[in-house]
Amino acid sequence: MNIKRGLFRLWLVCGLLFAAAIMFFSYEQIVSEFRKSNLLAEIPANATALIPVTCKDARGALGVDHELDKDVKEKTPDALCWYMMKKFRANYPQYADLSDEDIVTKTYGDVGVPLHLAHPWRNLFGLLGFAFGVPIFVLVIGSAFVWAFSGFSRRAT
Repeated sequence: MNIKRGLFRLWLVCGLLFAAAIMFFSYEQIVSEFRKSNLLAEIPANATALIPVTCKDARGALGVDHELDKDVKEKTPDALCWYMMKKFRANYPQYADLSDEDIVTKTYGDVGVPLHLAHPWRNLFGLLGFAFGVPIFVLVIGSAFVWAFSGFSRRAT
């Protein structure tokens, strides 16, 4: 029996099982990322984002310029007040030089609200890289060990 051929077959089977297990356990995550990206693609181009600001920093009148969270009944300093983009730009002129997208990114980061954009293809390719990269790394290391230990065998006469 050829040890190199046997080890290669073992690597092939284990590598495919590893990749299949990774894909099986992360299938739902990848599918949800694609669904999320489809939902984001369906948002009309003229839709405006809501801008969060802590109520202690809010400017303007409640109900006119900004609204509270739907579950919040009264304005407290730690609550979030939400602005439409037009009202936000009117009340916060220091953001005039920023684009709408930059304002959304900055304000959501400032108040600690996670802003998760969908990147399904990047996540999928990263997962594929891991699922097939680890077995390839194991193949390279294993081949190096087989090559190193084959130097200790006796020469056939």
